[in-house]
Formats: sequence, structure tokens, C-alpha cells
Amino acid sequence: MMFDDLILHPKSRAAIESYLKQPTHALLLTGKNGVGLGTIAKVLAREIAGANVVVIEPQLHNQQKTANINIDDIRALHEMTRARRRDNLMIVIDNVDQMTNDAPQAFLKLLEEPTPNVFYILTSHNIVQLPETIRSRTQIIEILPPPAEMCDISSFCAQSQNLVKKMDSAISDETQNDNKIFKITAEKRAQIQFLGDRKPAEIVQLLTDEQYFRDRATAMNTAKNFVAGNIPTRLKTVAATTARETAIDLAQNIAKLITLTAPRVKNPKTVVENLELVSSTIDNLTQNGNVRAQLTNLALGL
Repeated sequence: MMFDDLILHPKSRAAIESYLKQPTHALLLTGKNGVGLGTIAKVLAREIAGANVVVIEPQLHNQQKTANINIDDIRALHEMTRARRRDNLMIVIDNVDQMTNDAPQAFLKLLEEPTPNVFYILTSHNIVQLPETIRSRTQIIEILPPPAEMCDISSFCAQSQNLVKKMDSAISDETQNDNKIFKITAEKRAQIQFLGDRKPAEIVQLLTDEQYFRDRATAMNTAKNFVAGNIPTRLKTVAATTARETAIDLAQNIAKLITLTAPRVKNPKTVVENLELVSSTIDNLTQNGNVRAQLTNLALGL
């Protein structure tokens, strides 16, 4: 994929084009889940360094159950960048906020003592989890969700033929035609439009991964039942939700539903209060607040 193929908000595209004209030593891309930070970072890396691109992503180390970027990953970068280079080398660190223990401090040294022709592109959906010492040494570009008209499913399928490789539903008989449009039902089209929420990477995954589509649809349905249900119904959902990521996802989906239905609510103050409660719940969950306690508070407060 080339830079021109990316589906970007005009403001984000302009900021990136300015960056490409004069790349800084370290760039930090941030934005909501699903806007495609990892894809964008890799495309930019190839624009600057061609094939000389190294990608670091969170992974499971030894017997750990949670993927992360540890001190050994950063030490490997120190070795890799020790020698001076004539050609550009681009290092992409995806989800940089998932560094653990001493890794951020070790990485900071790479930012403080740059090697000529070595560049970094970092991605993070939650930059507040990054040390200020790292944030202050990077150029930050926010990747905004593209305007709605750029994410219409009909045009999106046509624009994204190089991304969309398969579909769960029937494809037109002209399978050899490069300009074919994937066929999906009107109902599924509307679901993907809603679930995708103007996030290109999210839309691609919803289009191409049937299991992922079903999981996201189920998660949104759980949120709908939570919002519409009575307290006993909500508490049953709370009891069934143990994973922190699932709890955060539930709260984010609830916020989306509250925002969507806001125009039909007679008392705007209620909408504001509910959104503040959900926002507080998400913040507390992100900062390791007790999952059961936070969701119970949400269930009783809505």
C-alpha cells in the first residue's frame, strides 16, 4: 500500500504530508482504536526508508500471559542502531505504551542520543500512559476518523480492493474483474457502517473477518441490553464480565449508544450526566480500577 491509498481525514493527511517533507527523529501517531495507526505507521516508514524498516510490536515473552515490549526488545534496538548509517533506517514501535518496567527509560536514551539516519515512528491509542519524557521528545500527529462520506461502505469497498481479500458473503461472478464490488446485504452494510464508526482499519476487519464481525455485533448488542435493561439485567452482565478489556469495550459501546440516542432524549442534562458517568468508568478501568466495582457503579448510576 502507498501513502495515497490511505483513507485519512484531510487534517491528518496534511499533517503527515508536512512530516514527510522533513521527517523528524521521532514521530508519535495517536488516535482511536480502529483508525489504522499500525498500517499508517508502516506505510510512512516505507515512504522514508524503503525496505529498511524494523517493526517492534508487543509480544509474549517467556511464560508471560500479557503481550508487551520489554527491556530486551529495547536493548536489541540499541545494538541495531549503534553503528552510523548512510541509508535511512525506520523503526516502527506499535503500541509503544505497552512497554514494561525499565523499557521506557532504556528507550528514552535512544531518543536523547539520536543516531543519524535512524528514525522512529511510534503508535499509541492512549498516550497518557506514556512517560512525559518520551512524549516531549516526539512530534505528535493525531489520526482523526475520516469524514463520514469517505467511509461509506459502498465507496469504501471500491476504494479498498487492495486491502479486502475475501468476503464472507457472495461475490459477483466476475471474479476476475479487478473492479468488482463485494456484495453484502443491506442489513449487514448498515451494521458495518455503524460498528465501523468512520475507522478505516475497523471497517476493513469487519468486512474481511466474519468472526470478528460477529463478536463486535454481539458486544454492541450486550451494550444495548445494558442501556435498555433494568438493574437486575445490568448486574447479570456485570457478573459475566471479568476481563478488563471487555469491561472497557462495554463502557465505550455504552457511550456510543448514549451519544447516538441523545437527540431523542427529552432531558439533555440526563445525557450529559450519563456520559460523564461512563467517561469516569472508562478512566477508572484504564487506571486499573476494580472491574466489578466500576461496572456495578455504572449499572446502578445509569
